[in-house]
Amino acid sequence: MRMLLLTVFLTISAPAHAEATTAEFLEQHQSASKDGQRYLESFLGGLVAAYIWANITLKTEGQQPLFCLNAVGGKEIENPIRLLRNAVANYPGTKSSPVGMAMLANLKRRWPCRPTRLKKIDKSGMMESDGAPAD
Repeated sequence: MRMLLLTVFLTISAPAHAEATTAEFLEQHQSASKDGQRYLESFLGGLVAAYIWANITLKTEGQQPLFCLNAVGGKEIENPIRLLRNAVANYPGTKSSPVGMAMLANLKRRWPCRPTRLKKIDKSGMMESDGAPAD
């Protein structure tokens, strides 16, 4: 009987809180203390770093990267809050998207890649993507 009650309790308990929308995230950032703002900025910086590592992995596997930063983009990603605010200003629908998805969509929109051309780089068959910026 205890096992049945435990199973029922676990199936009807509330799910964990989902990722904040972009609007919620920006509101939290605006009302946060300086330390809180740095924490939230670090969170966004971590997302950007993860997306860059995903790009590196995709290139290593010979697949199209998610986005291709140019020299300007390399500087602009140093301020992810500004990137997110600009995305909301230019694409208001972004406000209701989860912040991580909004950031990735913005990176893909801002820095698209040319179609990938692959070339062999060694005898092992490893391929390297030429994923160059579309600019």
